[in-house]
Amino acid sequence: MKTKAHSYIKDVIYGRKKSLSVGAFLRLLSVFYALAIRLRHMFYAIGLFRRQSLALKVISVGNITLGGTGKTPTVIQIAGLLLKNQRHPVVISRGYGRENESDIVVVSDGRNILADAKKGGDEPVLISSVLSGVPVVVGSDRYMAAVFAQQRFDTDTVVLDDGFQHIRLKRDLDIVLVDAVDPFGNGKLFPAGVLREPLTALTRAHVVLITAADKEEGLEELKRIIRRNTRARIFTARQVPADITDITSGDTRPYTALRGTTVLAFSGIARPASFTTLLRTLGADIRAEIAYPDHHAYNKSEVTALFKKAAEAKVSMIITTEKDAVKLKPWHPDGIWALRLEMNIVENNEWEEVLLQRL
Repeated sequence: MKTKAHSYIKDVIYGRKKSLSVGAFLRLLSVFYALAIRLRHMFYAIGLFRRQSLALKVISVGNITLGGTGKTPTVIQIAGLLLKNQRHPVVISRGYGRENESDIVVVSDGRNILADAKKGGDEPVLISSVLSGVPVVVGSDRYMAAVFAQQRFDTDTVVLDDGFQHIRLKRDLDIVLVDAVDPFGNGKLFPAGVLREPLTALTRAHVVLITAADKEEGLEELKRIIRRNTRARIFTARQVPADITDITSGDTRPYTALRGTTVLAFSGIARPASFTTLLRTLGADIRAEIAYPDHHAYNKSEVTALFKKAAEAKVSMIITTEKDAVKLKPWHPDGIWALRLEMNIVENNEWEEVLLQRL
């Protein structure tokens, strides 16, 4: 019952369902949430809360909404760019959904992955699996996690994953991601909507990156809205498919192999429809789909149920996201594939120039 109630409320917050009574209650709560935000910023402004500095360069990648805007592939892209330019980055993340989020855990030392998704979080493990040569450290207190990383690793730059609201840690570059498909939800603050902060918070950003900017329709209007709230440089990006990978064997195929293939698609992400929409765009014939809660931790019986469902639907392939794949590996699910995506910055030369000139 609790899970059903939680899912229903989440659907209302994301606008997938409507309820006058629940909506009114959530709007009331959002008033107190807005007050808490204002007080927190005021306390930092008057010095009641102190901001902390590091003897390192700090690049923050974040957003002002709930759910996925492409932070993980952006962090990977930025850390890879830094590595290519002889910097020594470390990725610092909270590791949302893991056990004991207050613990500081080294997910990767840059050579080996030292923690699984249960201890390190799904997104940090995904980042670690892609970024060779870049340590990944998680901790709810990002400042202390960064201090720990500075002491342990030869690093000169922190890439702060989901750091826009973590204002305790001073940064040299604040990058805010905005999803072009659903930029601000219904425009209301959490929990009445998906906004973690009001749009005026964009004034703190140095760079705004519009992700999922595949279609020109509505893009210029979105840029105008952003410009009304910030003087930050605006860039656009697309998540492009790279390939599909068998979770257990590591075998890869071109993503074009999805065209005409009957699939069961499942995911545990904030916006599951974005995944299935992409699969259909790539030509996959989705015969069955399952949406789990964001950051869902899979168990053996659920994996067994997936194969049973696939047999019933008579599909040729079971496919999921990279983020879900890292949580499925302990079960060795032979025959489940993951779609791998890469972040493609449209204005790439200018993007690299802006990032590197801050260092």
